Amino acid sequence: MEIKKIKGVIKEYDWGSLDFLPSLFKYKSNGKPQAEAWFGTHPSGEAVLEDGTLLSELIKSNPEKYLGKICIDRLGDKLPLLLKVLAIRTPLSIQCHPTREQAKAGFAKEAPLREKGVLPKDLNYQDDNQKAEVLYALTPVTAMCGFRSFEAINYNLKKLIPSAFESYFESSNDIADLFYRLYTLDVDSLKGVIDEFLANIEKSEEESTINGSYLTARGIVENVYPLYGVDPGVLMPYLLNVIHLRPGEAVYLKPTVLHAYVKGNGVELMSLSDNVLRGGLTHKKVDVPELISVMTKSASSPNICKKSTDRFLRERIETPTDDFNLLVLKSGSYDINEAVPSLILCTDGVARVGTSNDHIELKEGECCFVPSCDEEYHVRVNGKVFQAVVPETLE
Repeated sequence: MEIKKIKGVIKEYDWGSLDFLPSLFKYKSNGKPQAEAWFGTHPSGEAVLEDGTLLSELIKSNPEKYLGKICIDRLGDKLPLLLKVLAIRTPLSIQCHPTREQAKAGFAKEAPLREKGVLPKDLNYQDDNQKAEVLYALTPVTAMCGFRSFEAINYNLKKLIPSAFESYFESSNDIADLFYRLYTLDVDSLKGVIDEFLANIEKSEEESTINGSYLTARGIVENVYPLYGVDPGVLMPYLLNVIHLRPGEAVYLKPTVLHAYVKGNGVELMSLSDNVLRGGLTHKKVDVPELISVMTKSASSPNICKKSTDRFLRERIETPTDDFNLLVLKSGSYDINEAVPSLILCTDGVARVGTSNDHIELKEGECCFVPSCDEEYHVRVNGKVFQAVVPETLE
């Protein structure tokens, strides 16, 4: 068995923390926001082995050996996992991700533009895969996830923008129409809406935080307005569900659900995709018609994940997707035998991963790739590790 320690890629985005990732991964901060650590084979951020070899090149050298027949037959000859650590200081953009069918169609539609040399940042689709994801909170996390009911949205808007509601939104008959009207207002009209909105937010008795750990809808508005100004996304905390994850809780985001992570730190696992359709609170590309065509345009409740114990005694974060499983291994010994590949990341303490003939030690912030294997391997943990696994069977 060839277990390989891998090094991830650190992504610098404006919303990132200055210290969380440097502290976890034991490197000196350069003073810039450090937002994400990527572990996987996506071209936008490929993990490397200790000798500098790309993980994707190792897998390409013998896909059946490293991925196994189950993974290849179902998902192809690429590692279909992208494991991340997020460090969120200020809110991410409002966004959703396509289904596999939507991604294939969108990627194909933009093929002529790619051939003409249009840059990826100016396109909606970076690949032809869907993007399901789950976020496990390492610290208190605030997020927005899925639309509130149409009735709740109307109630909030009547209260916070009574004049603008009467002018622009009163005749809306569903979420899709209301959203479209908001996102296609001219700049002057939108400024008037937001001015009225902010004035009434200021008068409200709602607190900005809960126990200083979580942001309320008002707190989110107060965070995003100074950053983005006249942006329809400023109103979205009162259109979307605001959720609070305690450390150890997780939320699953299925494709097409509009969402935004707002504050906190967590482990994220997703399909091998970087497809993002944005809906405000960003300086990047926003394509309103494409976003509306992809997103779920009805109310939905946040999918807070249940937990179970799998046959190897690992804590399983239950996610309704066949793309991945996220597992948590706390202090203890685990003997595992599964014919699918995985990634193992240590976030606390130390862990030993190996077989009777070979093992490696993971310290806090270190990660390894475990190939598909027919023999048993063990994981000995003193602390906590996360394991990203391709499901052995379809759910």
